[in-house]
Amino acid sequence: MSLAALASVAGSSPPVFDAHNHIHMSMPGRVPPFDARLLHNWEAENSAPALNESISKHARNVASFFSPTAESSSGAAEFDSNIVKGMALMSTQPRDFVAVDTVCNEFEHRRNGLLCGSIRGVRCYGVHPWFLHEAEADGAACVRNSDTNSFWWEQYLRQSLMNCPSACVGEIGLDSARYDPKTQKPHTPIERQIEAFELQMRIATELQRPVSIHAVQAWGPLLDTLNKKFGKKKGDKPPRIYFHAFGGKPAVVNQIDAACRGADEVIYGFAPIINFRSPKTADVIRKVGIDRLVLESDRENYIPVKNDLAENAKYIAEALEMDPAEVIEKTSENALRFYGIHD
Repeated sequence: MSLAALASVAGSSPPVFDAHNHIHMSMPGRVPPFDARLLHNWEAENSAPALNESISKHARNVASFFSPTAESSSGAAEFDSNIVKGMALMSTQPRDFVAVDTVCNEFEHRRNGLLCGSIRGVRCYGVHPWFLHEAEADGAACVRNSDTNSFWWEQYLRQSLMNCPSACVGEIGLDSARYDPKTQKPHTPIERQIEAFELQMRIATELQRPVSIHAVQAWGPLLDTLNKKFGKKKGDKPPRIYFHAFGGKPAVVNQIDAACRGADEVIYGFAPIINFRSPKTADVIRKVGIDRLVLESDRENYIPVKNDLAENAKYIAEALEMDPAEVIEKTSENALRFYGIHD
């Protein structure tokens, strides 16, 4: 069932929020390698070099798809421009911070121009465990730093967050299941992943920003890090913590909630392309409950996002015996609260 179909059944168009995606990465080709000029410009002028035209064009295409103008909306088949209220764009490494910015800037341009269907994009900056090795390689190629144990991107991440007070830290986390097909070993050793995860959690705590966390076959190291490296009092951890595409068992929810004590809020999301094949997902959804759930697509390709969100709402509705429109309303409310959006 599509979002438009859900809206038809409900008699209205409930606004939906995609709490976690990577649609800035769906441009043709790959996000360009990190531009070392960004570091110098942030430090000297607080301005970035000229944007790669492919990123700018992609941003316009994405924004047009989700918030069509009066002239273009007739070409958006089966799409109600009021359905998608907003989305959080999760970076994966310093290479795509600019792409996240560019798409969100395009959304803001349309909002400021009062174009129909304008939506809000939440900037999220972080280094994902899958891409940590690429960030390390970029640093070796463009940064003069003799300390190989430090992370060259720390100041760039910190400055990006400080330049945007509403930005989130994400996507960060741990993953012991992602292997290099040539070596059959993790792209980045779990010990190095833990160092990067702890650093980014500390930055989020210091700046009091919400975080979005990825964890796959790494619950032991993740829980150890939260329990042993961070206190349990308010202010000892990021204020709000989101476990996206959650793949743990119901019992793990209790462990996470205990490990995250001190945070104001802990929420969970499930992505159709990842979680809905597992028979345990419905049980975990019931364990978490609607007050701590958000909808997410976790998509790079922006085209299937709206249908994934509809599928997500329908799945949660069946698990919790709710109406899909109620699920959309409540999860959107949760996402807006989590990201600190008040309009």
